[in-house]
Amino acid sequence: MGQLQFYVVLCYAIPILVILFPIGLSFSYIFKITGLDQWSNRINNYLGYFWYRSFFLLTGRTLHFEQGDWDPNGNNRFLICNHTNAMEVPLIVALPYLSQSKDVKLSYLGGDIIQRYKIIPLMMHKTIVEAVIYSERKPNFRNFKTDVLKVLKTRSIFLYPEGERTFTEEIKPFQTGVMKIAYKFNVDLDVFVVSGMMGYSDLKEYSHLKKSKTVYFHFCGSIKAKDYSTFESYLAAAETLMKDKKKEIEAIEKSAVTV
Repeated sequence: MGQLQFYVVLCYAIPILVILFPIGLSFSYIFKITGLDQWSNRINNYLGYFWYRSFFLLTGRTLHFEQGDWDPNGNNRFLICNHTNAMEVPLIVALPYLSQSKDVKLSYLGGDIIQRYKIIPLMMHKTIVEAVIYSERKPNFRNFKTDVLKVLKTRSIFLYPEGERTFTEEIKPFQTGVMKIAYKFNVDLDVFVVSGMMGYSDLKEYSHLKKSKTVYFHFCGSIKAKDYSTFESYLAAAETLMKDKKKEIEAIEKSAVTV
């Protein structure tokens, strides 16, 4: 088992081994069944917060979360972020509580990672959009689009537009499928970027991230489909916003370990 795989196992062992999670999720389901959605959602948001704070404590790292002028209680939209490895998923689940807004309704869009780590659907009461896995032989894009638009009626959806885990700190080109849905149906985008996740690996090129022991999660800005005359310009604007913020953070990471 490599170093990165070890930390992934450790991360996902927390909600399995800590008694707070089965107890909390049980009460959360009871509240949801009885119509107390607000309290159910608050429990889930707290569990997400506890999950990632515990993981950072165990691994000796800190989270630098910069909310900027992001309004977590805005209209239902897509929240997009770059994707390096599986440890970012619980960070996304914890996002509502990190923003100090306990009542944010957030769903998660993903494919194999949802099927592999069952705790994610449990945390969100199965209000999950399972993304089309484009490598599959028979993807059902029509049902996928219907599910996305249905969920957007009640909550926002977090997704990774790169379409896959990169296992590098580089931001790869966005896949167009989900983004075309956003553009066609005028879904606003809130753009985030995460940096430092490969500090959990043993690759020499990321040794400076291991020394800094900080994971950065920053809001980059918002993109509105109505402001762009073509899909291509809309997609390019979202990519540029994310990549520019990533460059800023990388400069901070390198300066933090410079003697």
